[in-house]
Amino acid sequence: RKEELIKQVAESTGIAICEVRTVIEAALKETVDAVAKEELFIYIRGFGTLSPKHYKRKVARNIHKNETIVIAEHYTPHFKPAKSFKNRTKNL
Repeated sequence: RKEELIKQVAESTGIAICEVRTVIEAALKETVDAVAKEELFIYIRGFGTLSPKHYKRKVARNIHKNETIVIAEHYTPHFKPAKSFKNRTKNL
């Protein structure tokens, strides 16, 4: 959870919790805004890459109502973890 992350960063760096919270919330907001605007791919060495992933328009089926539906073209956020991140979490 975000609050646990904030406390751990504050403890490990010796920075006040309120300052850490401000920095983390600003970083998350800027990250979401950048990916949402399709402006850039965010690469953080040792962590991974965040990017908008494009999905084309497609026809699908609602099996409960037996109807054909159209799923519009859209973007969703995509995260690809770095190799070192994957290796650390592989045996969890």
